[in-house]
Amino acid sequence: MAKTRDNSGYGSGVIAEESAGIEIRSDDPTLSEGLVWYNTTANTLKVARLQLTAGTWSTGGVIGTARRTLAGAGTLTAGLCAGGRATGTVTTSEVYDGSSWATGNALPTATKQFDGCGTQTAALTAGGDQ
Repeated sequence: MAKTRDNSGYGSGVIAEESAGIEIRSDDPTLSEGLVWYNTTANTLKVARLQLTAGTWSTGGVIGTARRTLAGAGTLTAGLCAGGRATGTVTTSEVYDGSSWATGNALPTATKQFDGCGTQTAALTAGGDQ
């Protein structure tokens, strides 16, 4: 469901004709995301934005090594996590297939607080601390 925002309480002005995709109307139209219009009856510029609704979470497999400040890459069904801090900084990596985690290749150097990007089979990490 879309919601509206308007310019109530802001500076005044008059929009005399349609400009840059802004409709001039005397009423509020059926809302759709991104619609911009000026309501001449209410003397208000309005914008419709999409109202996001909460989705549901599902559970997957439990990662083998609990850790924090790790790097990640991939997708929901082909993920990768590497390095981070467990009891100390680690070199381990794990791969995810959408339901469970498996041991991956080790990093050459134990690293934490770094970023990852790319796919599970072609990932890149940058930055970090040893």
